Amino acid sequence: MNHQQQSEYLDYRNGQLHLKRLTPNGAAKGTVLMVHGAMSNGRVFYSDSGKGLGCFLADQGFEVYILDCYGHGESSPPLSAKERHGQYEVIKEQLPLVHDTLQARHGHPVHWVGHSWGGVLMIAALARFPKLLPQVGTLTLFASKRTVRSYSYERLIKIELAWKRLFPWLGKKIGYLPLQKWRVGMDDQSTQFLMDSLPWIATERWLDEVDGFDYAAAAQRWVREQKWPATWFLAGAGDKALGNPKDVFDLMQECGLSGQATYQVLGKRQGWLQDYDHAGILTHKDAATELYPNVLQWLDLFQPLPDTAVDTQG
Repeated sequence: MNHQQQSEYLDYRNGQLHLKRLTPNGAAKGTVLMVHGAMSNGRVFYSDSGKGLGCFLADQGFEVYILDCYGHGESSPPLSAKERHGQYEVIKEQLPLVHDTLQARHGHPVHWVGHSWGGVLMIAALARFPKLLPQVGTLTLFASKRTVRSYSYERLIKIELAWKRLFPWLGKKIGYLPLQKWRVGMDDQSTQFLMDSLPWIATERWLDEVDGFDYAAAAQRWVREQKWPATWFLAGAGDKALGNPKDVFDLMQECGLSGQATYQVLGKRQGWLQDYDHAGILTHKDAATELYPNVLQWLDLFQPLPDTAVDTQG
């Protein structure tokens, strides 16, 4: 590995948010923040042995920070029936807290990278807090969708049966979803987060469940005013339900980014080695060889000049 790994912790509520910091061996040329999706944690982006997109970018000179959202991964405390936080807290509190910490430390725009629902929450945070927009260099979204309209057998099982019916019942009964124990997904999930997400998946208007904030209208406004960062939507051709290319495209349109953002489907028909699925778009060994270099090139296009990069804390 051409980078070092260490854990950092930010005080948050009655616990701490975990950030995995991947520091290149040499001067850093930019900063990246990565956020996982539902039923997941930051390890979708890295491994201790140096695999994953985060490790690749760190090896290529980027300072990479990978967030474990509250209750996930190495953040504390772990989820329990006592917790009532949901996606509203990620949007309104956790993402701004982490971003402000990195902005104060490094003093230049931070590249945001999201997987699945993590990308949706990133869009929501930018729409709600326009002060963040000039501080975000690029927005790269892997398999991120808000609504689920595409039809497939996988959708019937994972979305219609499990996410919309079985999981809410179990979550209310137990108090949270111990998905690791059930060997479903990478991590546990709070019941409130699940319940917050259900209207977003199914309804036309993208409104916050807590205060009614209209995320689509806000995003469209900032796009019209040319304040939105350069954005890249990626979808796997083999992703049938959790990030179906049609649903990813719908999210791009909803944000008013058609014709402005980059949209790309990764499949054999498009010249890729695999029809990438929901996790494989980040974790498949072929993604490491054919996709990661493209991500690096994308980030390099929007890097500030070297003499503008400042790290105030080493």
